[in-house]
Amino acid sequence: MELTNGTTRRAHVLMVCVPFPGHVAPFTQLLYHLSCHENLKVTVMGHKARNAEMIKLYEKGEFKGLDIHFETIFADPPVYPSDPKFPIRAALCADQMFVEFEPIRRRLVAEKDNVGAPTSIICDMFLWFTKDAADEMGVPWYPFFSTSQWFGYCAYIGDELARRNFHPHHSEEKDQRIDITGLEFAYVHDIPSEVLEFPEFYAKVTDRSFRATGILCNTAYELEGSAGTLMATKALVQRSGKKNLKGEEAQIIPVGPIAQIPGFGVQYSLRDQPYECLKWLNAHTEKSVLYIAFGSLGNIVPEVFHELALGLEAGGVPFLWALKLTPAQKEELLPEGFLERIQSSGMGFIESGWAPQTQILMHPAVGGFLSHCGWNSTLESLCAGVPMITWPLSADQPMNARFLVDVKKVAVTVLSGSADESVVTHDDISKAIKRLFGDEEGKQIAKNSLELKKLLASLVAEGGSTYKALRYFIQDLVMV
Repeated sequence: MELTNGTTRRAHVLMVCVPFPGHVAPFTQLLYHLSCHENLKVTVMGHKARNAEMIKLYEKGEFKGLDIHFETIFADPPVYPSDPKFPIRAALCADQMFVEFEPIRRRLVAEKDNVGAPTSIICDMFLWFTKDAADEMGVPWYPFFSTSQWFGYCAYIGDELARRNFHPHHSEEKDQRIDITGLEFAYVHDIPSEVLEFPEFYAKVTDRSFRATGILCNTAYELEGSAGTLMATKALVQRSGKKNLKGEEAQIIPVGPIAQIPGFGVQYSLRDQPYECLKWLNAHTEKSVLYIAFGSLGNIVPEVFHELALGLEAGGVPFLWALKLTPAQKEELLPEGFLERIQSSGMGFIESGWAPQTQILMHPAVGGFLSHCGWNSTLESLCAGVPMITWPLSADQPMNARFLVDVKKVAVTVLSGSADESVVTHDDISKAIKRLFGDEEGKQIAKNSLELKKLLASLVAEGGSTYKALRYFIQDLVMV
């Protein structure tokens, strides 16, 4: 781009992130894609802890060739005390970040004609206010939906969900399928409740997204298949009649699956020490071990630890459990003698520190993943070809789980018809384990998982739809 003084402007991407690890991970992978292009500058604005992780990777030699800068401008996110299972709400975090971003917005607008000013903005899906800054600067704006697309779609149609009283916990129709195009695969009780709890916030997210240059989605049309939520989103944007700065409709840009799995993204680690859990896996036969993890933010309620431990024992297969509890908490929450029994028998391994999840999922001994079904964990499991046992907690997780079980048929569930994880018993858990590992249903699910992995690999390979979408998108970024 040539400025009025004849100076040529260099492409400069401003990336603004939220502090949620599951949202930062796709941003980090996007940096690897951007690093393939010379003469491109990137500035990452975020929180201290997440920026520190990216900086550590950069100092280790990652993102080679990329002129990257980091600005830590946001404070720690507020806690949502009424929900100990999911203590950070996107709406409250974004509201705080809006205030903290205001002096940055004024600076960016004042400097918009400088030769080094940003030429485009990529932000987390929740940071609607950065669209206003982009408009004032006259640059393209791209929200990045790192969740599943059905979460974004529910956010877009929150007013309709509210009008029809489709509240996942209170609606009389909560056990009915959703009769809305793009969501027919799910039930009313699967709807993420926060899109109804914070309607004004999600209305702002929707308005800005519909006026974006492009909406980045960590999925693909082929991955969603009969769920069809991307197609429904595209139609919704068209019906809205809203236009971006160029007077055009927002483009839907499916760039997924992005995951820390070789072939689908760069595998990296912020920790260099050897992992005892991987050594433990080395002693087990192929596809014999169940891996259990519930993500970086979501937590099962304390009463459930006891039932889960008993269910794992009764399931009869070796298990690796990522469980960040202190010795005192383990003593209090786990069944008496549980740790001693699994250690003496070699049946189980408790990883109390940081678990290298993608390395675990790629290990040949792992034959199943009991998960909360966060979208990152879901994609990592699908890209590794590992079938799942679903135990969703909140946000988009119930819909993700429904998609895995009912649409793609690569998982079984522990919920046994209930949407409340607090009523899951050890019998529910052991039955789910035996279904996945012990009968013909499990064999078919494993086969489906491998077939889906092959499909997803074809999308990111040269010539695939994701491969093309990413390259067209990055080409637009650098052609300023």
